[in-house]
This record gives sequence, structure tokens and C-alpha cells, in this order.
Amino acid sequence: MEPKFQSLYDDALHLLRDLCTQDGILASSIEADNYRRVWARDSIVCGLAGLLIKDATIINGLKNSLLTLAAHQHDSGMIPSNVLPNGGVTSYGSLVGRIDTNTWFLVGACLYFQETSDEEVWTKLKPALLKCRAFLKASEFNGKGWIYTPLSGNWADEYPIHGYTLYDNMLRIWGEKIWREITGESSIKLDSIIDKTLLNFWPGTHDDESYGYQSHLYELAKSHIPLHFGAFILPGKYDLRFDAAANGLALYNFSINVDQKSKLTKYIDELTSEISKPLIPAFWPPITSASEDWNLLESNYSFEFKNNPGAFHNGGIWPVWMGLFCLGLAKNEMKSQAKKIVQAFTETVSSNPEWDFQEYLNAIELKWQGKSKMGYTASGIVFMKLALQD
Repeated sequence: MEPKFQSLYDDALHLLRDLCTQDGILASSIEADNYRRVWARDSIVCGLAGLLIKDATIINGLKNSLLTLAAHQHDSGMIPSNVLPNGGVTSYGSLVGRIDTNTWFLVGACLYFQETSDEEVWTKLKPALLKCRAFLKASEFNGKGWIYTPLSGNWADEYPIHGYTLYDNMLRIWGEKIWREITGESSIKLDSIIDKTLLNFWPGTHDDESYGYQSHLYELAKSHIPLHFGAFILPGKYDLRFDAAANGLALYNFSINVDQKSKLTKYIDELTSEISKPLIPAFWPPITSASEDWNLLESNYSFEFKNNPGAFHNGGIWPVWMGLFCLGLAKNEMKSQAKKIVQAFTETVSSNPEWDFQEYLNAIELKWQGKSKMGYTASGIVFMKLALQD
């Protein structure tokens, strides 16, 4: 492994361990915008990194996170967005609730038990998991297997992604797969939902079209010959923009065929020509003032507007999702593509003295932006390292 990347990995591991507390894994060590809290998705993503490398300190931090989140579960089954344990503050979302706190909790708790066989903690978590799964079942709204995410209802809370999102549904599929492995049961028709997801989110890549969501829209989406999994589906719309987190989760859980690998390689090459390096943005292409959904972006923020083209959710390059995407590539025998991405990331970090585990890289300016000392970002580097291994 390249010495520069090894140094980055060592620093990432150090940061992740430092973020572990008796209440759980903090999102960041900085005092800003509630980042020194146990956030559901941040803590569990960091915990996932720890599980994958079998790091005892981080795994213990994950355990503490899960117990804290379960202790503050809403009566309806919702898992908190974030918790300030000693301050008595619990948030389930600001403008709207968060679906992915529940799906990450399901994934994290099941993976924790699968890795550790910790019966004592599993006994404590199982009632919360049953309520969480019931909440997700209700979030289908039509009982047909996909959960429906409201605008601002997941990690990209200031970006117009909503409806049947691939990201949220892939997390639920992943969690339900592990739950079934552990318990032998499932409350959903998991295999048919997987088939439905594979067909609709990458139209034209599978023969059985009986699971099409809206047949005329499916045919229209198929005619565009997509080069990757799409982002979300609404009544009246198949949105085929690129979502790095969703594609990473799909690649990690699914095996794609030779034709899909060829198309995905072509798309990575296209991104490289647009960004100047093989770096993977959270969403692409960026939304501009001329885009049809600019009105859903321009006023949707909590503290200040951050979603200029190439920044934050709107094209920002988040190491956490880039790392997960690389891990998915490696699982699909596309390690050479993952290696190019990791090399470009390492070069970008090495050439920028302001690097401090920031949230994202501006895709247009290629400058680090957002909050620093982020466990999210450190986790992405762990995912990248795993993608380089056999």
C-alpha cells in the first residue's frame, strides 16, 4: 500500500477511536452545529468501519451508540437523528423526520450481533428493532415493499431527493437480509423486493419486467440507457441522477453483470473528464438555477445555504460515500477502478495543506469544505483501504 495512503489510514483510525465515548461514537470532535452528539447514521457508519476491520474500541463505541439510540427511541418506533445524552436533548429531525436513522440502526444492530454474538446487548436491542421494523413497514404506505422517504428525510437533508429512494431502500434490504440470517424470519417479501429494486433502479439490465413500477415511465427510463443505478422513483418520475451512497450500497449488496460493469466504468470515465480526476461526487450532475428542481434546493437549509453547484450535497465529493462506492466496486471485481479513485483521493489530500478530515471536497474548486475532524470521513478512508485488499 502506498505510504501516503497508509498514513491517512492510520490517522483515520486514530480519529475514529478518539470519537468513541461511553455514550457512543460522536460525529466529530468539534463544537459546532451539534456535531458532538451521538448521531444515528454517523455513529453507525463509523461502527461499520470498526466491524469490518474488527477494531475492538470502535466496535465497543458502536455498541454504546446502539444502546443510547434505543434508549431514546420514539414511541412510534422512530430512532433519533441525534442524542445529547447528558444534556437531555433528543432530535428526530428538524424540518422533517429521518428515515435513514431507522435503516442504519437496523443494519448496525444486526451487524453488531452477527459479528460479536453479544446476546446480552441483542436482548436489549431486539425490542427496539421490532418497533423500528414496524415503523419502516408503516413507511411503505402501500404495503408493497419500498419505503417512501419525504423530502429532507435522509442524510442529504438539504437536497431534493425523496420518494422511493435507492439509498434508503438498499439500507432496509441490507438490514432485513441480516435480520433474516439471524432470526430466520422477515416481515417483508424480501426476495421479490430485491428483484423489483434491481429492475427499476437500473432499467434495461434485467429480462423480467413484471416488477416494473410504472410501465410507461420504466420504458422511458430504459430508453435513456442508464450507466448506473438511479437515485429515486416518484409517482410520475424515474430520477436517474447518480447517487454515490445509493450506488455504493447497491454494489455492496448486489452482483452486477458484465454489461453493467462496462457501463459503470464508462460513467466513472465521464466523471473523471468532468471533474478532472477520478473522484466520486455524492450526487451528479449538480443542480443549477436552470434546473427543474432548483426551487426545492435554494431555500431548503437550516443554518445557511451551502448547496452551490459542486458543494455540500449538490456535487460535493464526500469521502465516506466515495469509500463505500469503492468497496462496492471491489466486491464486484472492479478493483482497478477503485484503485484509481483511491489514488486520486490520496493525491488530492497530499496536495492540500488544509486537509483535516473535512466533510467534502468541492467538485469544482477541488478545495476541502464543511466541518472538520469528521468520523464520517475517517470511515470512508477505512472503506477505501478495504477496497484495495483482496
